[in-house]
Amino acid sequence: MAGRPRSADVDRRLQRAALSLFAEGGRAAVSFDQVARRAGASRTAIYRRWDTREELVASALLAFRAESEAGLEDWADGTLEEILDLFVARAATALEDEFARNLLRQLVALGPDGSAITQTYLVEMFAPRRGAFAARIREAQDDGQIDPALDPELMQDLLAGALIQRLLLWGDLAPDTDPKSYIEAVLETVGFRCRAGHYG
Repeated sequence: MAGRPRSADVDRRLQRAALSLFAEGGRAAVSFDQVARRAGASRTAIYRRWDTREELVASALLAFRAESEAGLEDWADGTLEEILDLFVARAATALEDEFARNLLRQLVALGPDGSAITQTYLVEMFAPRRGAFAARIREAQDDGQIDPALDPELMQDLLAGALIQRLLLWGDLAPDTDPKSYIEAVLETVGFRCRAGHYG
């Protein structure tokens, strides 16, 4: 006899509990006991779905992105201007979001140790987005919108470095600068030209 189908609601509760524990205390905080207690579920429910806490957190990361970016699945098909406008809006929100800051801190703290969490973040979430962004930058360089002498990979490194520094080191202590204005200034500094409130 077939077993009971998995509950999508239980999946979501377990993933949200795991991700909140990870953001609060890193991988060590994500015990199956704590996840089950916070989610109001059983340990058995976790073992039916994931073998390790790394696999659980990795799946929670993907679910979190799918939920928070619902409706934006085709973002990479947009123009560079559309992508940058979306980036400014979302990054500005993240700079003021304590959960987003804590989550990034814990991801960075893991380092490139090859765990399922790191691999999921870098391979499935970060790398595809970076590749699509680089392709749009090269198209803009071919069209004369961006200096062709600039390296798209280095541009992204500088942009990411500025945002990570702001997120990780400053947090609520960041200088009193509007997040959106800060991000727009960084974009212009690394080589994107602003025109009438849009990039290109």
